[in-house]
Amino acid sequence: MMLIFGANGPSGRALLERLNNKDTVAVLRKPAEDGFFVQHGFQTASADVLDAGACEAVIKQYCPDTVVSFVGGKNEQGIRSDAAGNIHIIEATARHVPTARFVFVTSMGCGEQWEGMSEPFKQALGEAVTAKTEAENVLRGTGLRWTILRPCGLGSGDSDAYRLHQNLNDIPRQYMSRNGLAAAVCEVLGDESSIGRVYSVTAE
Repeated sequence: MMLIFGANGPSGRALLERLNNKDTVAVLRKPAEDGFFVQHGFQTASADVLDAGACEAVIKQYCPDTVVSFVGGKNEQGIRSDAAGNIHIIEATARHVPTARFVFVTSMGCGEQWEGMSEPFKQALGEAVTAKTEAENVLRGTGLRWTILRPCGLGSGDSDAYRLHQNLNDIPRQYMSRNGLAAAVCEVLGDESSIGRVYSVTAE
């Protein structure tokens, strides 16, 4: 069983379109305003990731062997989920399914890449990147079978081209498509050698 948090965003939906709907649950903060999940036959669950108890409940209910998180951004009240929300997911998973596979999608510029980022980047995205880094560090400290993906800028488009890099410090100017990111997630999910690794993801 796979749980996908942030499933209602464009990247989450791009991944869902590649997955078997019988083994996947899309975790939503609030019900979708369209028929995407019904049309694709995906089971959904509700959990506001800023509520630690809600994360505990959904993890306990499904006991997933795989968790993917695209969670990020701010809610209507301006509260950012990049750190707190993901940490709630990570800690609940580590507590209830400590050997689960966990793929965490963050952003280029996180972690050790921060020092190499430009000042305009830091000013524009520093709050989000710092928060995502905090969650990355919590994940690294667990016994979960984790992989961290740090995509470059994301855009729409039909291309599913992507490339994984283990040592990349410069953010490319070219955006990659969310379909490409979804393809990258699928690759690492099927590759045991990616466990415990951090990859930057670009279009080429």
